[in-house]
Amino acid sequence: MTAGRTSRCLRVLHIAGATGWHGAGMQMVALARGLAAKGHQPVVAAPSGSALLDRAGLAGVETVPLKAGLFGRGAASRVLLETGRFDVGHAHDVEGLRWLTRAGPARAAGRPPRLPIALSVNGDVDDGARVLPRGTPIDRVDQFVAESEWVWSALVRAGIDEGRIAVNHTAIDLTRFRPDIPAAATGFREDDFVVGTVAAATPRSGIDVLIEAAGMIRAGAPPPGEERIKLLVVGNTGGDGGGNTGRNSARAALERAAALAGMGDAVVFTGWCDDVPGLLAAMDVYVHAARSGTGFPVPLREAMAVGVPVVATDLTGMREILDNGKHGLIAPAGDAAAMALSIMRLRRDPAFAAQLGKAGHLKVQRYGVQAMVDRAEELYFRLIR
Repeated sequence: MTAGRTSRCLRVLHIAGATGWHGAGMQMVALARGLAAKGHQPVVAAPSGSALLDRAGLAGVETVPLKAGLFGRGAASRVLLETGRFDVGHAHDVEGLRWLTRAGPARAAGRPPRLPIALSVNGDVDDGARVLPRGTPIDRVDQFVAESEWVWSALVRAGIDEGRIAVNHTAIDLTRFRPDIPAAATGFREDDFVVGTVAAATPRSGIDVLIEAAGMIRAGAPPPGEERIKLLVVGNTGGDGGGNTGRNSARAALERAAALAGMGDAVVFTGWCDDVPGLLAAMDVYVHAARSGTGFPVPLREAMAVGVPVVATDLTGMREILDNGKHGLIAPAGDAAAMALSIMRLRRDPAFAAQLGKAGHLKVQRYGVQAMVDRAEELYFRLIR
C-alpha cells in the first residue's frame, strides 16, 4: 500500500501505558492521524486523564481511556476488545501490550478470534540493557516492529525469530521541520554562536557534558568571538509541562553546572515548548550529547531535517543515522573535550558546517511520517491475511 486512500478500512487499536506527551506517544498519534487520512479507523487507548490521551483527542483521533474499573484490568481489556471489533491491536509500549494480553488468550464460542498484535520496540535503553524488559509477554506478539536496524538485530539476539520482526523507522514531521523555518526568538544577539540540544533533564541525556564543553570553548576562546558561545537547552528541565513533573532538582543541578563552567549567563533553558522547529532554526550547531542509550533519536533527526549541522555521541545505532564527517560529526560519549573540539571544528569552518547541514537534511528525508504510515499499513494487512 502507498499514500492515498486505501481499498479496505482497518480498525486499528493503538494502545500505550505511557501518560506523558513524548516519545512513543507522539509517534502513536502521528501514525493514527496518518492512517485516518488513508481511510482507516484508528483508535488511541491510553491511561484516563493522561496528557497522551488529551493530545490524541486534540489531534482529532478517536480515543478510549484506560482504567481498571471494579473488576480489574483483565475485565476492562476484554470489554475494550470485544466491543471495539478491531482488526489489529498495536501496542506502542510494553505496558500497552500487557493491557492487550490481560484479556486472556482464549475466546468463547461464537466470539471473534484472537486479535493479531503488533508491538513497537525502540532502542531507548542503556548500553547492554535488555531491549525488552523481563516478563514481557512476547509469546502473544505476532509482529515486533523495530524502530531501527539496530533494534532489529537486538531483538534477534534476544531470541526473537527474524520472521516475527520488521523495521519501521520512527518518524519526523518533514512538513514542520524544514530548512526554511524562521528562527524563533531566543533573546540572543545576532552575532552569538548558538549551540543547542533538545533533551529531558536526565543523567544520561548528557546536558551537563554539553555545558562543560561549552565552558571549555568559552574559557579558551583564543580566536575572536568564541566568548560569544551560547547554549539553548530545549525540553523538560523542571515541572514545566509535557506530562513530566518533578525535575526541579535536575534543573537546579544544571544551573549549578553552568555556573561552575562559566556559562551561568550564557544558557537558556526553555522548558517544554511546542515551537521546536523554530528553536532548532535558531541554532548554529545541534548536539546530541547523550552519555548512554541506544536509541534512534527523533530530535537529532529533526535538527538534521532543519539543516542544522550536528554533533552526536558515538552510541550504539548512531551511525545508522549519520556517517561521521558526511552527515555530521561523532564524538565519544561523556567526553566534554572531544565534544568541544567537534563544535569548534564547525564554528571555524562554516563551509564544512553548511555542507554537513545539507547532507544531513537529505539523509533524513527517508524518515517522514508518510513512510511510517505506509509501512505500518503494509504490516497490518500482512497480519490479517
